[in-house]
Amino acid sequence: MNHKVRKLIIGICAVLLVGCGSHKPFTDNGLGKGPFAPESYVQVIEAKQTPEQNLTAKVKVTIQMGEKSISTSGMLRMKKNDVIQLSLVDPLLGIAEIGRMEFTRLHVLIIDRFNKQYIDVPYDEVSFLKRANIDFFTLQALFWNQVFEPGQPTVDASHFTFTNNEGNTPKNKGTVLMTYQDKLLNYMFQTLAPNGTLQRTAISSNRDDSAQFAFDYAKFGKFEHSSFPREMTMSFVMGQRQASLHFSLSSLHNNSDWNARTPIPSKYKKADPEKIFNSLVR
Repeated sequence: MNHKVRKLIIGICAVLLVGCGSHKPFTDNGLGKGPFAPESYVQVIEAKQTPEQNLTAKVKVTIQMGEKSISTSGMLRMKKNDVIQLSLVDPLLGIAEIGRMEFTRLHVLIIDRFNKQYIDVPYDEVSFLKRANIDFFTLQALFWNQVFEPGQPTVDASHFTFTNNEGNTPKNKGTVLMTYQDKLLNYMFQTLAPNGTLQRTAISSNRDDSAQFAFDYAKFGKFEHSSFPREMTMSFVMGQRQASLHFSLSSLHNNSDWNARTPIPSKYKKADPEKIFNSLVR
């Protein structure tokens, strides 16, 4: 049991620190008529996003690494532009907290209560995050089901290419792909026309295909005055290694009555984030 709990903590730490069919240009506006207007479609997407500033939810987390998987439960708590918190409980007892991840605008905090250690570093000191150009606002967009432009507070439609996905399956038929490329990475956002629901975010290297990342959303349900995905899957391909982290959410609330900063126990030792990541991918 000790070995399983330790692998769960290491696996989640490492995973968090790390559309098919023919395409053709649009000839309509994404809303069913007229010439396609990127700015208008981005407005449709943004209007679809939840306006609430807080979200708390019960969460079941399943890690899949190759043929091995392990599951546990916990809580997801988020405050927009401030913090993302994920706490996990013992998969056997389902009561005691075994680990917590806290992402603020400046720091990554990971507390391993089982081994009494922690990580508390800025984003640019975690090489995996730095290479993938992942900061707090990228993570926030992923967990809040939002389209984003890397390094920018808002999305400028003129920086993206829009294509109509004529996929041959119900899952990708009738979708709009928004793509963006910088010096290192390709970004793809798959949205459902005409309502602008974000179904998938994918990030890959534009130099080779050895590293790929995707965040998929499913089972949208009512949350306050909008909708929010009850199922989210974060998946990675790193060379020959594959891993995924699946979140199943329930009991969603717009609740701000919780501590947005986690104190670090004085007896806990500071750990090296690179060693934790490398212990998984070796």
